[in-house]
Amino acid sequence: MNIRDYRELLDFATKALAAVTTEMRVETIEVPKEVDRLIIYNLCLTTKDSNFCEEDYKEAIRNTLDVKNELIEKIAAKKLIPQDALWEPKSEDEYEEKLVEMRRKEFENVSAHALREIIMSGVKGVATFAFYAYRIGFEDEGLNPFIQRVLQRTLKFNLSIGLLFNLSMELGGFGYRAMALLEQAAQESYGVPKIANVELSVRKNPAILVSGMNLKDLENILAQTEGEGVDVYTHGDMISAHAYPGLASFDHFAGNWGTIEADQEKDFENFPGPVVYTGSGLKAPLDSYKDRLFTTGFTKYPGVKAIDSKEAGDVDFSEVVAMAKKSPAPQSDRLGELLAGFAHDQLESMMELISGAVKDKSISRIIAIMGNDSNDDNDGEYFTNFVREMPLNSAIMTAGTVKYRFNYRSLGTVHGVPRILDAGSVADAYSIASFVLKLQSELELYELNKVPVSFLCTLNDEKSIIAFLSLIYIGARNIFVGPSIPAWLSPDVMEIFSKNFDVAVLEDPQEDCEGIFSGRKIKGDGPIDPNMLIVDIIERHPQAADILMNCGMSCVTCGAALYESLAEACAVHGLDPEDVKDVLDHELGLVEDDD
Repeated sequence: MNIRDYRELLDFATKALAAVTTEMRVETIEVPKEVDRLIIYNLCLTTKDSNFCEEDYKEAIRNTLDVKNELIEKIAAKKLIPQDALWEPKSEDEYEEKLVEMRRKEFENVSAHALREIIMSGVKGVATFAFYAYRIGFEDEGLNPFIQRVLQRTLKFNLSIGLLFNLSMELGGFGYRAMALLEQAAQESYGVPKIANVELSVRKNPAILVSGMNLKDLENILAQTEGEGVDVYTHGDMISAHAYPGLASFDHFAGNWGTIEADQEKDFENFPGPVVYTGSGLKAPLDSYKDRLFTTGFTKYPGVKAIDSKEAGDVDFSEVVAMAKKSPAPQSDRLGELLAGFAHDQLESMMELISGAVKDKSISRIIAIMGNDSNDDNDGEYFTNFVREMPLNSAIMTAGTVKYRFNYRSLGTVHGVPRILDAGSVADAYSIASFVLKLQSELELYELNKVPVSFLCTLNDEKSIIAFLSLIYIGARNIFVGPSIPAWLSPDVMEIFSKNFDVAVLEDPQEDCEGIFSGRKIKGDGPIDPNMLIVDIIERHPQAADILMNCGMSCVTCGAALYESLAEACAVHGLDPEDVKDVLDHELGLVEDDD
């Protein structure tokens, strides 16, 4: 078995535990806090490029199954627990057999598999934001029952496409809530972000490089290096930390080091001091810096020193500080600064300026580019080229490491507004989404998709995927994803997103940019698709409800039916979905009538 196998098994064990805790809540049995936190940690452990240690997974699987077996004895209605959740292996020899069984069930329906993958990715994104907030000392106990209910439902392989799709939409709302929690944790602990000029040049002291999103780890490192003659630099998403007054107040908090995700090895190799990696997205370290690399939280790699920062509170980084003192100072020929800190309050303070520019057409369109960068340099270059094609009377809001593809460019201002507004990490997609909702109100527009904002989202990791789902939750349209799409995202599920939410795939930066700014869609609207949800058909075409009832679908407006696809609803009523689709298309005027 390999790392991928163990990750799958830990996901399965965590789902089994969640099935038990969900039933405990139904029976009003209190779920211990440490169990809630175990589930959050397990989900973080299996995020993309986080933990590469087999023994960690083996221990986590055994521990999770033990906790599940202990809790299940408290439940009265054990027969309500999904059969798969009752699995009790006598030894690790049974792991491989269970994997084969689960994969067979998983791939019986490719579309259902794709939606379960979206759901699992989104849940892990929510868990990651919750973990970082917990490290600072903040929790939202309302997240745990939802996360566990979602995990329990993914064990049910007979759920319809419509119900799975509805679950992924519900997930977007909790992603929005988790991002709000992390913002609250950071702002109450470190102050409201201020616009910051982040240095790209280096100082003369030896230093530590901190990468990832764990602000508590950074706070500890800054506090423990104060007065020690050691500077601290940020890498990747951690650049957003420079905007927090409580962190920026440290005189030895230097600047930002490094560039795009694809150059992680080069960035770490060229930095002469210790590197502390505090999040997901770690590449296999080169021998040239492996002995200088430290990981924290759920991130681990064989042969790399792991610092235990799993719980809330302070962590000892004395070993890192001692190594830094013996290291040479970093050398770089980079000059200049990057602007950061255009998060929630700063964006709101600019509302009058930005809304005025939108009203008088000084700003023709805002492009929100969010998500984490790809390790594929050719893929990432898409955004470099897209920004190059943008007209001068446009602006960019960005969140996530994808910004390193263009944030070095001096694009100037438009109507007094900087053309690149960096909100921060991918979690700060919440700031952008909140701002756009307020901009809609300021512009007095009834529909969010009338606001001249287009969203370009990467889907490269779990945090990016939950940010995408959160946009759909707030009612955003004009969403473009890619350019790389996860291999598991089947074309028919992508088509559901396209039909219901006007989601399109990015392909060619020049053509896509031209399409967005000319007002035409990259992919055209089509007639009704059988995979569209009933609720979305009726939302777009209210008269469709009467048409469907005339076709014999009398319960089409009841709660459960609304969240079925047209094809599923037709099957319930013994109707041919293609026949009903044709009636809708012609009655709604979506196609020309035959002569």
